[in-house]
Amino acid sequence: MKANNVISNTVSLYDFHALDRFPLARIYRELPPHARPGVREPEPSLQDPFTERHLHCVWFDDRLRPAPLATLRGEPIVLHTPGRWNFEAGPDFLDAEWSVAGRRMRGDVEIHIRPMDWKNHGHHEDPRYRNVRLHVTYEPGSLPPGLLPPACEETALRAALDQRSHFFFDSIDTSAYPWDIDGPLSALRLHCQALDDENRGALLDAAGQERLRRKTLRMARAVQAVGPEQALYQAVLRALGYKHNADSCEELARRIPLHELRREAAGDPDTAYALLLGAAGLLPHEENGRGLPPWADTRRLWSLWWRRQQTFSERQLTPEHWRLDSCRPGNHPVRRLRAAADLFAATPPMEDILRAAPGETSKAWLGRCRKTLQVREPGEGIRLIGPERAAAIVVNALLPWRAVMEPGEVPMDLLRALPGEPANALARNAAHALFGPDHHPRLWRGTLRKQGLLQFHEDYGI
Repeated sequence: MKANNVISNTVSLYDFHALDRFPLARIYRELPPHARPGVREPEPSLQDPFTERHLHCVWFDDRLRPAPLATLRGEPIVLHTPGRWNFEAGPDFLDAEWSVAGRRMRGDVEIHIRPMDWKNHGHHEDPRYRNVRLHVTYEPGSLPPGLLPPACEETALRAALDQRSHFFFDSIDTSAYPWDIDGPLSALRLHCQALDDENRGALLDAAGQERLRRKTLRMARAVQAVGPEQALYQAVLRALGYKHNADSCEELARRIPLHELRREAAGDPDTAYALLLGAAGLLPHEENGRGLPPWADTRRLWSLWWRRQQTFSERQLTPEHWRLDSCRPGNHPVRRLRAAADLFAATPPMEDILRAAPGETSKAWLGRCRKTLQVREPGEGIRLIGPERAAAIVVNALLPWRAVMEPGEVPMDLLRALPGEPANALARNAAHALFGPDHHPRLWRGTLRKQGLLQFHEDYGI
């Protein structure tokens, strides 16, 4: 297979001919210029009573944010972008940019009413806050040394807000943020709210197709770079890592490539598991196996890893690569890596995915993929990969991979039949931003439409 053909063949995979009234590209062209996708700095607003949420809105909205700002040392702060409003656990704003006395800085921003709220909320012990570089508070005051991450600046808003005679916290509608604002998103919302439900659904279908097309292009580049089986292996391990450990699982797949895993395992999932766990730096030293599930034989795993440790030790990941705090047991890497070992230790059962049966329909292939992925604990215990994670692997890895390997049009009925993924905060917030709080969730019930919402999130930052 020639790499150039792989990429060129995927360009039109997710054809919009079934939705020719509402192709995403045409919709984007027809939007007013100020409503088209691009880098934007959203603007929000506040409400009653005075809470941290009010301060988030003040920080986010340049109409409310006081200027000039200064560090507690008196150095001027010039804010270039307030960062992305974080809807999940962790700092309030991600990847903000500012200058302090002319020095350009970038990092996360955490906002509190009082400085000691940082410690009271336990952020000083939470690794998710290690990249906070600006601690913004309403009340002035400095934290004791060692509580904030290195190079983190502190600033307070109260003095600057008190100088604004027209500023009142109770005039801020916090429920409107970060959606009900002026600018590109406002124009897009007006466009979406003018559509009926049928046309809104067609818009989300087109956006979902566009998202899957982009996934296929990324997969095509991976196939071109490392070959089809290694590309699929990396994509599946990334999906097994879920959101917090996706990068680390993909890096592990690069350090222990599939051909070496299969060579060392010789068809034995236990050997593959020992190799993946050891190279991940997650194989515990305690003889009682603390840190591994009950079905894992720690002594046997150590014996299998010890024979290979010298060969693979230079490729080992460290504990710092893994995010294990607040990780649900079902998503823990020690369980996910066992699933990877079962799937990839030998040619079967991934052979079922790598080679579709002659004449097999796409829907039948899709169902077989999901069944293959839901491997169980040794001894036929509970599933190591549940239906929802299997669905995510199908959407993010297997479908793009098959589209690269068998170029051609992906039927719309297959896209509509994609296995259901649970709605996440990003999709819900995008739906709220586009259609307002009164829309019915059935509008984006299917996986294709959830993917469409995520595409709007990616393009507009909502």
